[in-house]
Amino acid sequence: MSKSDLRMIVFDFDGVIADTEKAHFEMFRQSLLDEGIKLTWPEYCEKYLGYSDHECFKQVLADKGRQYGSETVERIFQRKKANFARFIERNSLIIPGVRRLLEELRSENIICSICSGALTEEIEFILNKERLRDFFTFIVSADDVSRSKPDPEGYRLCLDRINATDGGRMRVLAGQCVVIEDSIWGIRAAHAADMRCLAVETSYPVEKLREAEMVVNNLTQIDTAMLRKIIDQ
Repeated sequence: MSKSDLRMIVFDFDGVIADTEKAHFEMFRQSLLDEGIKLTWPEYCEKYLGYSDHECFKQVLADKGRQYGSETVERIFQRKKANFARFIERNSLIIPGVRRLLEELRSENIICSICSGALTEEIEFILNKERLRDFFTFIVSADDVSRSKPDPEGYRLCLDRINATDGGRMRVLAGQCVVIEDSIWGIRAAHAADMRCLAVETSYPVEKLREAEMVVNNLTQIDTAMLRKIIDQ
């Protein structure tokens, strides 16, 4: 097998598999407003979208000049978590093109995994609800890492996990992986992990995503042949 073969696709979750970015923002906004803090969508996209929930709240509180302790962050986090859980229970959020692409990748024996700043229970709930969980070999979430994107910790952990499968006999190289992302933080994390990246314009316009090897409007425009071309670049 060639070092340039496509072996694994690593999906971000929010904004790539599930249309949840604006829902996350609204729950962040409501939870912070209860603390007397205003957060706008442009502000969120510019500064906070790449963070995990805990890191987002910490950074917003710091940027707004608020003194905070761990109890404050946890209180706001639990409020946001409960609101988001109610939202995902009531709504279908899978982005068009995702199911077809997953079926095509499975037919060609290409490994699919997830690396996301979302919580495992939120990811699992949505995937199980939409009957997509079985497409993914494993999930790396905010619960598994100590540093958010653009740090490459999550993507490196994905590679470590797949290479630990079957006693290490399933050897995948970073150069055989393509990441699908929707933010500049995710693109930079993928590149820092020596992986190539395809970006989708679900959260940001193309001019904000040009560091990726390829940018598309949505996943209905993508097939396995295009993902292989990214590996060959």
